[in-house]
Amino acid sequence: MAVSSTSSNSSAGTSSIDVAAIVEQLMTVENRPLDKIKSQIEQKKLVISDLGTIKSKVATFQDALTLFQAPSTFNNSLASSSDATIVSATASNGAVKGNHSVTATSLATATRNTVTGYTSSTASATVDATNGFAITVAGTTYNTNGNKTVNGVVTANAVTVLGASPTVTDLKNWINGLGVNVSASVVETTGSSNWALMIQGTQTGTTNAVSFTGLTGVPATLTDTSVTAAANASFIVNGTTFSRASNTVTDVIDGLTLSLNKASGTAQTISVGKGTDVSNDAINTLIKAYNEVMSTHKSMTANSANSDKPGNFAKSPSTLSFINQIKDSFAKGISYTANGTLTTMSLSALGIDLQLDGTAKFNSASFATASAAGLRDTLALGVTMGYVSSTSNLNTFLTAQVKTGGALSSQITSETTAVQDLTKRKDNLQIRLNSIKTNLVSQYSSLNALLYQLSSTSNSLTSALDALTNSQRNN
Repeated sequence: MAVSSTSSNSSAGTSSIDVAAIVEQLMTVENRPLDKIKSQIEQKKLVISDLGTIKSKVATFQDALTLFQAPSTFNNSLASSSDATIVSATASNGAVKGNHSVTATSLATATRNTVTGYTSSTASATVDATNGFAITVAGTTYNTNGNKTVNGVVTANAVTVLGASPTVTDLKNWINGLGVNVSASVVETTGSSNWALMIQGTQTGTTNAVSFTGLTGVPATLTDTSVTAAANASFIVNGTTFSRASNTVTDVIDGLTLSLNKASGTAQTISVGKGTDVSNDAINTLIKAYNEVMSTHKSMTANSANSDKPGNFAKSPSTLSFINQIKDSFAKGISYTANGTLTTMSLSALGIDLQLDGTAKFNSASFATASAAGLRDTLALGVTMGYVSSTSNLNTFLTAQVKTGGALSSQITSETTAVQDLTKRKDNLQIRLNSIKTNLVSQYSSLNALLYQLSSTSNSLTSALDALTNSQRNN
């Protein structure tokens, strides 16, 4: 019997079959369904990735569209002051244009106290041994014995307890460890044996005042000096007097933030006018985001007739058919209401030209003409692109595509579910194939052993016959 093999199950004059090679060839056929499922899984993963990409591009386009349609984008204002060192101002979009008179009478301040008389940073803090040290911040009192008092209600063990005989540095650390609007520091003053504990509020205004008690005993020279008391800012706007806890005021003039920098008592003029025209930037941002959607769609639906690299949706372009609706809606231009009348403006009138390849291009000449005709004021009215009705326009369509549960999200979910189902099928098939392979190895190994035995028996018989023949010849 002549059977070629590279198996180790061989002996002189005999050979066995290559079980591994045979099983591998047989499993190549058996594995074809598994390979097909794996290919389907990989293809769907690519589809999911592409759907995620187009969803991201559409979302970015919608962000640009939302910015473009918002009146506040073009209602940006600029504030200036007759003397910014005394009163400065910043205007938010939509701030009312005009002039305002502002007089800073006094500034808001925070509590600042200095306790002097310590000989070193490790000197005894001289905390009251019976009542402890208590500090009140914005009406809430904290005590080194662990108590916290709010509106007369005491809560025990609410803060860290300060150990016995604390140093001034220990007290400083305890104050800072409260995590409230107060800070403490220990500093050298006039010499190496002269130190001070500085305690100050971190917020201005009387409601944020800081006070403390409980520093008693030695040294007798301990002195508590109030450097600055907490106070509110006082100022006059257009003839009316106001008081605020902060020197930054946002609630007196709509859309205007005032910064009180110096108490001069002299009226300053705050002028609010139009800010920089951002129409050019807003339109170009919109064009760029739109073109990103279009170019991504083109690459994903490319086929062998128009591209060397077909996209994942080349055979199913209808999956991304909503892009055509975006194109149609974008091409409608913008609509706005002026003097009670709904008016439409074409893209070309805005300075946007549509190209044959589906992309858009900025037309600087058309934009300049539109700007001279008051484009910024028109956009500041608030515009809607692709208007059909108040509930049907390009923005509402985009929302329906990209929102959670929207069309794109649903497609991604559907493909993800399909991948999960295919993965289960793959795993189950793999288990079955493993069983088949085990059986094949067992069967062919048994056959191999049988062939080996038959070969050995054949060799033995041949040897016996040869011996008998030789014996008869000799006789």
